[in-house]
Amino acid sequence: MNDRIMSRRTFIVAGASFSALCLGAALSGCAPSQASGSEQKPSGSAAPTEGDHAVTLHRGYASAHGDKCFTQVVVATAEDGTILAASVDDYQYMAADTDGIVAVPNSDGAFAEGYAAGMVLASKSFSNESYSASMAEKAGSTQPWLTSMQAIEASTVGKQPSELKHAGVDAVSGATLVDTPNYLAAVAEIAQNDDVIAKGTYTGDGSDLELGMILAAAHGDKCFTSAIALVQGDTIVAASIDDFQYMAAGTEGIEPVPNSDAGFGEGAAEDKVLVSKSVNSPVYSKSLKEKGGATQDWITSVDAIEDYLAGTPISSAKAPGIDAVTGATLVDTTNYAQAAIDAAKAV
Repeated sequence: MNDRIMSRRTFIVAGASFSALCLGAALSGCAPSQASGSEQKPSGSAAPTEGDHAVTLHRGYASAHGDKCFTQVVVATAEDGTILAASVDDYQYMAADTDGIVAVPNSDGAFAEGYAAGMVLASKSFSNESYSASMAEKAGSTQPWLTSMQAIEASTVGKQPSELKHAGVDAVSGATLVDTPNYLAAVAEIAQNDDVIAKGTYTGDGSDLELGMILAAAHGDKCFTSAIALVQGDTIVAASIDDFQYMAAGTEGIEPVPNSDAGFGEGAAEDKVLVSKSVNSPVYSKSLKEKGGATQDWITSVDAIEDYLAGTPISSAKAPGIDAVTGATLVDTTNYAQAAIDAAKAV
């Protein structure tokens, strides 16, 4: 891999089995125990022992900043609901020729067929420099977007979701975003939502827990993968994996990402909408079964991969072979696991 440092996070372009953007930070945090990254490792998280504490990674999507983007939230909570770590990002369409823009993976592949002419999809975290320069020029912003977002993430740690729901615009020291209350409310809402979750265990008080994120091309070129790992020391505590893909707007039962019916949707090609496979697993899985002979739902396999990784030592982590993860039937099981491992290494 070729490593480049961007702000406090790491930007990595992986040239091995798949390409990836990597983002790691001390986002304040949480973590478990269980060993061996070998292919013989049994699927499933290790049962908590004395001194271990259960943690849940919640993933969800929101509309926290107007209607031209959507917000991704992954938040770790302790057994009593206390927030242990949070990762917040926005995805927005931007002009393809924008100076310094970093488009999501596969924007040079089939995924780009979902774009309106002249547009690309970008993560504000990975395109922080470019997006922040635009904010400064157009709205007089006084500091980078990522600086404010990191302050918002850190401010959620140690709090109950109920403490975040009615925060004011000045609630976070170090954050200058006018929509700070909306981001906090999104974290609070998703911290209490169990629709898309992963489990793990950590030791101690969780003050050394950290989150790392990458964007990858783990499954062909028609989608991109978001992988986030919760880390404690050398251990992957838990992992959250999702794919984003375009589908026909009229697909029965589909739930597009937030703001697809508003300003954000203007960046997509006609009759196309961007969806999360985790949120739309029943619909996407039906298509997999009809077209590819899949035998189970997409989310079932992803859950199995996440369970397999929980408790794995990062230093010896090795992506499992295609048949090594009990309960996973995806042909790209190895790539999804590698994405989560790379997310852990991005911390």
